[in-house]
Amino acid sequence: MSEFYLSFLLFSFFLFTVIRIYSLRLNKIKISGIALDKISVIIPFRNEEQSLPHLLESISIQQVLPNEILFINDHSEDKSTEYIQSFIVSHHLGKLLDLPVGITGKKLGLNYGIKNSKSRFILTLDADVILNEDYFNSFSILSTGGLSSLPAVMKGGGFLGALFSTEYSFFNAFNFLISSIWPISVSGANLLIDSKLIDYDEQLKSHQHLASGDDYFLLKEFRNKNLPIHIKNDFCLSIKTNAPNSLKSYFDQRVRWLSKSKFEINVLDSIVGIFILIYFLVGFLTLITAAISCSWILLGTTFVVRFLIDSLIYLNYAQRLRETKNVLMLPFFQLIYPVLFLGVLILALFYKPKWKGRKIE
Repeated sequence: MSEFYLSFLLFSFFLFTVIRIYSLRLNKIKISGIALDKISVIIPFRNEEQSLPHLLESISIQQVLPNEILFINDHSEDKSTEYIQSFIVSHHLGKLLDLPVGITGKKLGLNYGIKNSKSRFILTLDADVILNEDYFNSFSILSTGGLSSLPAVMKGGGFLGALFSTEYSFFNAFNFLISSIWPISVSGANLLIDSKLIDYDEQLKSHQHLASGDDYFLLKEFRNKNLPIHIKNDFCLSIKTNAPNSLKSYFDQRVRWLSKSKFEINVLDSIVGIFILIYFLVGFLTLITAAISCSWILLGTTFVVRFLIDSLIYLNYAQRLRETKNVLMLPFFQLIYPVLFLGVLILALFYKPKWKGRKIE
């Protein structure tokens, strides 16, 4: 197994290098940017009174603003709507829309917002994020069509928070690396959609019964139609969100994320999934086996080679986001993440966490 895994790592390094060179060639294509008067921002929310003040403050300090901002209330039971109404009145900015009775969930909230929007480009934001201070001013560097997944940076305190945020960033980095040939993920927390290229209402019909996965199924729709997909890592276009603050909140979040990816998996998604399983789980087993058998040279070689490859993947993405310090967490990530990953896989078989007070299907 050790010989197989080391050969696999060498193959991975070669493959990643080829993909990186290919993506650099693609990035030489000139882009024309997107005018803010063609963008509508849609922010669905439910019971976000703890997070909304931070988001609203980050909007209020923007130098320029988009065509419109629509806040979609998904039957909140706290003071969320009061915060937003106060913001709208004091800043003369934004519009609050309440979902009608019988219509619930983020997906239907987004659909409701899109139907009431006035712009070609739809920017979806989560209610628990904070915008970069130069956020809207930077849309001139975006491509003018397709689906653009803008960077979301997870911040957490303490060892667990740093570990969870490193994991999130690493998988974003992996997605960023392979996105030129097959993007596997986009984040609805910071997502720009060219609504002229896709019928959002129509694509929603096949999965609207599922509580989450709006971004995942949208990505699949764009891939199936061979439409442009852009994965960005520009600091100025980034938003910040909080990392889970406990193991329970971590498992709740990751099981929810995993639940949306088990539907309509195609061949390439399966290949990427198998690659990730080998990369993490077989690597972990190789380290354990080497430690048990006291094969210290094998243990050290495997650990160092994995750390170097992990670092190259991570830094390729994180450098422009100014998040390079978490590279120091990668040795812990290499050892701890496979255990967390197995925990998520096992829990996903029988555990259905709640999200915004509702169970995830």
